[in-house]
Amino acid sequence: MKKLFILIIFIIFGVAGFSQEFNAGVYGGLAASQLDGDTYAGYYKPGLITGGYVYRYFNKKWAWQFGLRYAQKGSKFTSSRLGIYYKSQLHYFEMPLTLRYFYWKKVDMEFGVSLGYLISAFEDKGGYGLAPADPPFNKFELAGIFGISYHFTESLAVGVHFSYSITAVRPYSSGYESFMDNGQHNNVLYFALYYNISSWR
Repeated sequence: MKKLFILIIFIIFGVAGFSQEFNAGVYGGLAASQLDGDTYAGYYKPGLITGGYVYRYFNKKWAWQFGLRYAQKGSKFTSSRLGIYYKSQLHYFEMPLTLRYFYWKKVDMEFGVSLGYLISAFEDKGGYGLAPADPPFNKFELAGIFGISYHFTESLAVGVHFSYSITAVRPYSSGYESFMDNGQHNNVLYFALYYNISSWR
C-alpha cells in the first residue's frame, strides 16, 4: 500500500506537470475525531492529516479535484469520576474525489466522497497501552466530505472540512444491525493549511 501511495503521488504531480489545465498542491494540518457508535461522544482524539491534490476547472466557478492523503482518526474518552479510559487510534490512506465551487475570489466550497484504506488500528481499553483493535475494523471506508476554504493569496489557503463515513468502519460487537444503524462510523473535523504549487489555467 505504501508503494501505491508513492505511485499515486507521482501520477498526481505528473499529470499536473504535463497539462496546462491542471493545478496541483499540498496540504497539512490537524484532525479532531470521534467514533460514532462507541458510546463515547466528543471530538477529543487529535491527529494529523497531510496530502496532495490536483484539480481542473470545467468552467469559471466549478472544478473537479482528485487527491491522496494520510489521515489519523479514532476516538478518545477519559473520565476519572466514572473510572473510564478509552482510546482508538486509526491510520488511513485516503483518495478523495470532490467538486469545488469557487463562491468568490477568496472562498471556495468542496464536497464529494473519499475511499479510505485502513493501514493499522489500535485500542487502549483502560489505560493499559495500545493493542491491536478487537474486534477488528474494516479495511475499507467510504466517506462523505464537505469543506470550505479561505484564500489569503493565490498560493496559500486555510480550510476546515467535515468527513463522515457512509459505510460502517466496524460492526457492533453485540452483532446488532439495522438499516440506519449498522455499526461504528468515523466522524472527523479537519483543519489544514493549503499551498498551491502550480497554477496553470
